[in-house]
Formats: sequence, structure tokens, C-alpha cells
Amino acid sequence: MPLRRLTAITIYAATLSAVVVWALLAVGNDANPVGMLLGFAPRWWATLPWLILVPVALRLGKGTTAVALAGALVTLLGVAQFTWPSRLSALPVGAPTRGDIRVVTYNTDISASLADRLRRDVQAWDADIILLQDCKTVVADSLRAIFGVAAVNDRFCIASRWPMLGLDDAASLATPSDPRLPPSLFAVRVRVKTPYGTIPVYSVHLPSPREALAAARWPDPANLLPKLRRSLADRGAASAAVSAIVSRKDPRFIVAGDFNLPYGSALLQRDWGDLTNAFAHTGFGFGHTMQAGIFPVRIDHLFVPERLEPVGARVLSGYPSEHQPLVVDLEWKG
Repeated sequence: MPLRRLTAITIYAATLSAVVVWALLAVGNDANPVGMLLGFAPRWWATLPWLILVPVALRLGKGTTAVALAGALVTLLGVAQFTWPSRLSALPVGAPTRGDIRVVTYNTDISASLADRLRRDVQAWDADIILLQDCKTVVADSLRAIFGVAAVNDRFCIASRWPMLGLDDAASLATPSDPRLPPSLFAVRVRVKTPYGTIPVYSVHLPSPREALAAARWPDPANLLPKLRRSLADRGAASAAVSAIVSRKDPRFIVAGDFNLPYGSALLQRDWGDLTNAFAHTGFGFGHTMQAGIFPVRIDHLFVPERLEPVGARVLSGYPSEHQPLVVDLEWKG
């Protein structure tokens, strides 16, 4: 078979494969075991072959070039989920947009070394509200030293430049008859008295899929499917329970943290699809918030109702944990 024809077949096959994977993700991301594996896979790798295939296609004619460009776009936007902001003003050019409210959410992975650099980080973030998950005692102490006060329990730390009212955990916010509430603590809420009004702020940390994904990375055939199904059930139950305690009657609120649900997850859409996902709305890039070696994924999110509008969202890098901070700027509407 001539090389030219073989190359064209390769390009067509790669485009077809991209469409198939995109379709599987669209219907199955976190909806079944196979979809869970696809959702947490390092899908940005799939963009790399197109760096070669597109230039090669340019030498094979307009038809093959069109197919290659279509395959590259499907891979970049549909499979790898590269995000483009809804407003051109949100593109990362120059200094980041400063909204009415700046929020940082960050799973510190129980990092103790964060405490030593926290004062410098807080100054660089210039945040109004800081939500830390898996917050170690020394980090909580550093937050108190900086802000004078912080809302803290054994898993969450919250600090704000504005006054905070109370610290309620998920169990106290749920109705006693709610069967979806898991026994573990997956969220807390404070009310922040901003200059624009008092708003509920929820910090979230749902169950990790780590054990199930480890069974896939280091093959454990006997336990793989049961662990994947258990992870789907546990994360789905926790997500539904936390969503149920977030009152949609409040015109403005913030829900942010480590959801352990990849962007595009069926569970994420089911429980949080009625809200605006800040990075999906105004972020630029892949938005990977979890850097698990060669398996980066976007699992930290921030959600708001329509009367708070994200005007900027970015993921920072270089922090002493697998997760990295997500910074979101919000504008107060109405």
C-alpha cells in the first residue's frame, strides 16, 4: 500500500477514534465503570498525535486536511476538554480580572509545608474568601495568625477578609429524614458578610476514587469492577447529599472544593448542572487541578447561581500537594 494512502487512512482512523471517544465521554463519563476510567484518564495525551497528523494532512489535499482539522478539534475540545471562556475579556492576557469577590479553593492534601509559605501565598492570591480542604492544624494556625480568625474543623479551614457567621457541617444542615446523607462529613458552610450582602459559602470534599483508580493502574482484575462500582456509588451518594443541603432559595451562594468528579461527569451534571461552573464558563486551558503524576484531571470546581457571575478563573501551579489552587473572580449581579 502506498505510503500516501496509508497516511490518509491513519488520519481518517484517528478522527473516527476521536469521535467515538468523545461520544463515550458524552454519555458515560462517571456513569459506568468504563466511563469512569475515561473520565479520569489523562486525555490531553490524545492531542499530541495531531501535532504531526495535521501538518502531514496539509500535504495530502484539502479533503484530508479538513478531516484532520475536524479530528484535532474534536480531540482538543471534546476529548481533552480544553476550555475556552465565554467572554473574550476573560482570556488570560495581562493582569487577571479582579471581580467583586475573589475566591480561592485548594485541597492542601494535609500539607504541613504550606503553613510556612501561607502568608506569602495569601498576599499573592489577594483573595476575599479562602477555602482549604484537608487542612492540617499548622495551616489552620497560620490562617488564624494572618486573618485573626478562621472557621476550622478537622477537615476544613475557611478564612475571609470579611466577617463570617457560624460553621455548620453537612450533618447539621441535612434533614433528619434525608436518606442520601452519608455518615461521613463532606461539606461545611459559613455565611460571609460581604459589602454586597451576606452569602452562604460551602466548602466541599467528596470521597476519593483513588483506590478504584489504583486497581486500574496496577491491574487487579478480580477487584477492579467492584471497586469502580463502589466508587461511583459512594461519590454519587455524597454528591447528591451535599447538593441537597445547598439551598437554591438563596439568590447568591458559593459552592467550591474538591468534588472528586471530573469535568463532564454525569454525577457532576446531575447534582450541579443547574449552577454555573466557574472554570467552564470563564477559564482557559485544560484546568487540571489535580496533578497525580502523569494523570492530571480537573476535579476541583466552583459553582454559583446566576446572580453571581464568574469573570475570571485560573488554576495556579507550584504548590506542595497533588492538588493546585483554583482562583475565581465573581461579579455581584442585581
